[in-house]
Amino acid sequence: MKFTNRKKIFRLILEKIPTVFWILLLMVIYFSVSSSNFLTLGNAINLSRQGAILLTLCLGVVVVKITGGMDLSNGAVMSLCGMIMAWALVNLNVPVYLAILISIIMGIILGTLNGFFVSILGIPSFIATLGTQGIAVGLSLGMNNGNVIAGLPKVFYEIGNGSIFGIPCPLWISLLVFALTNLILTQTPLGVYIYALGGNEEALKLSGKPAWIYKILAYSYSGLTAGIAACILTSRNMAAQPTVGSGMEFEAFAGVVLGGSFIAGKGTAIGAVLGALFILVLRNGLNLLGIPTYLQLAIFGTVLINAIVLSTLVERWVQKMRDEERE
Repeated sequence: MKFTNRKKIFRLILEKIPTVFWILLLMVIYFSVSSSNFLTLGNAINLSRQGAILLTLCLGVVVVKITGGMDLSNGAVMSLCGMIMAWALVNLNVPVYLAILISIIMGIILGTLNGFFVSILGIPSFIATLGTQGIAVGLSLGMNNGNVIAGLPKVFYEIGNGSIFGIPCPLWISLLVFALTNLILTQTPLGVYIYALGGNEEALKLSGKPAWIYKILAYSYSGLTAGIAACILTSRNMAAQPTVGSGMEFEAFAGVVLGGSFIAGKGTAIGAVLGALFILVLRNGLNLLGIPTYLQLAIFGTVLINAIVLSTLVERWVQKMRDEERE
């Protein structure tokens, strides 16, 4: 039985456009109708400043997720990078650019440590990154006896709160990270190897490629994005808090899964962005509607699970239509 052109077009639409996009569109329409403050320029700017942090983290996590791993340490790593950066600015009076570089290097070091645990020692990524999370939290709390580091130089304020051509600086930064992530995944040999790690790691090893190096690089990249996110967040608050990133790792992981990275070997930078936007729009919309925090948690969990289930069902439906098309 031949597949009709209409069904084929429908299948291509579902295949090329992630399910989370349609759910996100429905949420935007609903919140726009429900709250007059949702679809405004002021709210969009505020959302872009706040959302750049989660967006940046998601773009690092998706690279690890494609390899078949998990990174549960990026929230804590972000906190530690922020604390080290603020400490350097306040106590050592280093230039801002050098403090930013220190933050990013620290993130890369911790990410590389995760990669070493997973690829060299063979520790499952869930346990390895959870251990690194504990290390980062402990160091963050010990740096300033659990206290906030404030008194940052005024010039540092512009990174998280300034604008260029009317567009918030945090959004510019996250767009650059998106461009870099997309470039790595789609236009470089490293991207090919990252997908191969998730798709068939044994085949990659048999081809003579050093799979362990690519896996370490994937975790290092996640650490790099955590260091960049720390710069945005610390500048936004003009202070570093030792536990400010607590919980962000789960939001970043949820955003990546929502964006289509259900299994190893799957995922895109665009999908990670859509997943992050899903979480941000939902959280922002519920706040504007005045929903109590405890109800927000319940609603967030319910919507998240349903969105993932729906995405999985659509994925199976697309596969079924693809099989029918071949008949």
